[in-house]
Amino acid sequence: MKKIIVILILTLSFCLNAQIINNAFTPELIMPSMINMNKLNMNHSMSFSSAISSNNQSFYESVYTNHISYEFNPKFNLKLDLNFINFGSATYQSGIEFEGNNDNTTKVLPNFQLNYKPSENINLIFEFRQYNSPFERNNFLRTN
Repeated sequence: MKKIIVILILTLSFCLNAQIINNAFTPELIMPSMINMNKLNMNHSMSFSSAISSNNQSFYESVYTNHISYEFNPKFNLKLDLNFINFGSATYQSGIEFEGNNDNTTKVLPNFQLNYKPSENINLIFEFRQYNSPFERNNFLRTN
């Protein structure tokens, strides 16, 4: 069994090297799949927020989000948000000095949404959300 795996790996690496040398490199050689990359859309956003209260307590939150959408067909699409969140709190000392409260936390919280619109007046949405950005407005019907 090990010999077969080694032979397959060597054959695959030889084929890939031959294609690269011949300037015939295409992404399909590395990642053959049913995903049409022309229907995939990806963008990113980042936000940072902080606040301080009158009792010398403060908090901070930074969020990097990778937004991915894929259109299976004009009536059916998937939207995925991967939220990389870092947050914590601090105590205000004096001037611009803050002392951290040792509660710095980093989490990855995914959100996804499946949209199916079989007709103009019907829109079925299945949504799973673990993180709501304070900067988003009425994200429930985000379909475009």
